[in-house]
Amino acid sequence: MQTLKRRRAAPATARTNPANRRKKSLRRRKIKISPRRLLLAAAAAFLLLMVGRSVLPAMGIEAPGLPKFGSEPTPETPQTKAPPPPTIDLNGVLVHGGDTPMITLNPGLVRLGGTVTVSGNGFDQGSMVDVYLGPQADAAPKPKKGKATAAADQPKQVGTAKAGKYGVFTLNFPFPNKMTTPVLEVTAQARGSDKVAKADAAVAQGAGQATLSAVVGKPGDTINLTAKGFSPGEQLNVFWGRINGTPNLTLTADEDGAVGKTPIKVGVTAVGQTSLVVVGKTSGAAASAPFQVLRLYPSIKLAPYAVKATQKISFSGSGFAPGERVLVRLNSAGGQPVMAVETDGAGGFKGAGLVMPYALKGSQSLVFIGEQSRAAVSSGFTILPFTPQARTNAYGGLPGTMVNFYATQFAPNEAVHVYVRTAKGAKPQLVSAFRVDQKGTARAVGQYTIPGNTEDTVVFELHGQRSDAVAKVNFKVDKSGGPVDIPAPKPYTVPKGLEN
Repeated sequence: MQTLKRRRAAPATARTNPANRRKKSLRRRKIKISPRRLLLAAAAAFLLLMVGRSVLPAMGIEAPGLPKFGSEPTPETPQTKAPPPPTIDLNGVLVHGGDTPMITLNPGLVRLGGTVTVSGNGFDQGSMVDVYLGPQADAAPKPKKGKATAAADQPKQVGTAKAGKYGVFTLNFPFPNKMTTPVLEVTAQARGSDKVAKADAAVAQGAGQATLSAVVGKPGDTINLTAKGFSPGEQLNVFWGRINGTPNLTLTADEDGAVGKTPIKVGVTAVGQTSLVVVGKTSGAAASAPFQVLRLYPSIKLAPYAVKATQKISFSGSGFAPGERVLVRLNSAGGQPVMAVETDGAGGFKGAGLVMPYALKGSQSLVFIGEQSRAAVSSGFTILPFTPQARTNAYGGLPGTMVNFYATQFAPNEAVHVYVRTAKGAKPQLVSAFRVDQKGTARAVGQYTIPGNTEDTVVFELHGQRSDAVAKVNFKVDKSGGPVDIPAPKPYTVPKGLEN
């Protein structure tokens, strides 16, 4: 009986065991998840994600716990360098020296959505040149404190070109259809180099519509205009590619408020599809006629193509807009022009020229840009070095010989300083100075006595103080057979009138 009681009591003991009770409770809590429940849970999660991405943001509700999709990384702002400042004085204007990169735009007066051709030179052969378009540096908006400038206000890369032989490249790019400023800046930056050039792209204003005898032509061409619907006898302002400002032409309507077959010249406006607009000054009525403006192809002739400093280079041009000023710059398409010439009724000019300064050396470029049409063309030339020649009054002599000098082909009217070397490796000593005439020539000038302790050969170096040109003369010193009592010359001081 006792054994039976113990066996019946064992289950009761198990029921009272805490560990057994926890195991049974966990088994009761386990729920069997069916595939249908898994599918419903996934659909609910996707719905919640889509609501967080679209509906909530649209209602102005932020969902910080949800990921954001579709956002693109903020592009890095292009870093374009500025060209070096001009340092050479030409006609009172600071200009760049030779071997300076430069670019020109054609057309320079750009229509929104049109094609612009960038022509560059002065870059390293084979270098990759990135071209950027953006606001002018002085017109770019300044970022507010604590905020970066908007990406739309930063230069954007519009193309890359490879500089060919002589560092020349050409690149075409589409101009934007929208912009916030009337002038944009085109920058050409060589990769891995400090060579950079800039040019301004001016954007033309819009235009309207009327009846013309031709629908295609270039600035300066003559066409016939017919208009009607204005007040009798009123003044009519004619505009090309715009509707305000100073009119290109003023006409007078007849008693019927019309003008018929009136010859007019195609005005300066953006290349491409534009309009001639006629506005009545009294009635305010307007009429327009579509017109296709052709590109100007200006050309320049230089004479000669190689000059020395102080010499004049002459130039003539054609193919610009009639009656406009052509701005002339050296080695740059922007900045202050060194001079301006006005075209005639046919868009040409002649008889202009510039005298070259001493500081310019080697290859140079003159850039011609129409002030209204923005038509641009450049032409290269070379600054030749001075190659002077000199000799002494004798090819040689004994110590004590007095030497003077003959010189040719120095710069006109420049001072020439004479240095002497009495031994190999010796430092040259200034011993005399003289001035050449207008032809760069001098005869029997300067004076120097061969010292008594001189042997072998004396070398004279004649330095032009404006041209920086040097002529050398060797003077053979004969052996004297013994000591010669000739005192050493005193240090020479250049007279004030012979400093340059």
